[in-house]
Amino acid sequence: MEISLKDVFAIIKKHCIFILVTASVLALCSFFVTKFFIPKEYTSQVKLYVETNTEDTNSYNALNSVNYAKSLVPTYIQMLQTNNFFEDVSSELDEKYSSNELYKKITFKSIEDTEVFTAVVVDKSPTEAKLIADAVSVVAPRVIAEINDKSNLKIVDSAYVPSSPSSPDTTKNVILAFFAGLIISLVIVFVREFTDIKIKYNDEMTDVLGVPVLAAVPDFKNIVSEKKKSHKRR
Repeated sequence: MEISLKDVFAIIKKHCIFILVTASVLALCSFFVTKFFIPKEYTSQVKLYVETNTEDTNSYNALNSVNYAKSLVPTYIQMLQTNNFFEDVSSELDEKYSSNELYKKITFKSIEDTEVFTAVVVDKSPTEAKLIADAVSVVAPRVIAEINDKSNLKIVDSAYVPSSPSSPDTTKNVILAFFAGLIISLVIVFVREFTDIKIKYNDEMTDVLGVPVLAAVPDFKNIVSEKKKSHKRR
């Protein structure tokens, strides 16, 4: 069976209500599931700056010092992503969380090509997320100072209590569900159309058999039904 772009638009127009209803229902379901059933998570973070201990005012040496600090960022992140560090943070929090729990809550991210990196804390409670981030800001500089006395960490931006959840993203989920509904409904519509081998239009008869349509028998049921409706209205 050959199908043209005109046929595609005709099929979509014919089933547009079904397509829109399916997409809207999925979007609505996604909204309620995201809003009321998926646990909310809050993110708090602290920014840390790698500072090298140099008092040289020479511009060349100062540039070397900056490049040296940048090169230390990935190393320090690896040093902080250790069991010993998370145990120290756990001690700072009075063993409220185990080192394994903190490992799942805390991640470190470098900021492009700079001497700054962030400690990101994700928790189900906004106040707990901030509390853990504060503990990281206390322990991290101490741990680095014990390892390397030629540089230290400074707090660039302190942690804060998040006012809104970072996940789940309700708007994003609703939009994705709506487009998923459109795709699913379109697939259903076209599969039904392509598997339906009944001839529905006069021009299809001509295309299939190669003969012209001289006459057609009307659908008497629809005609009678329309007459009854017209009679009732009168």
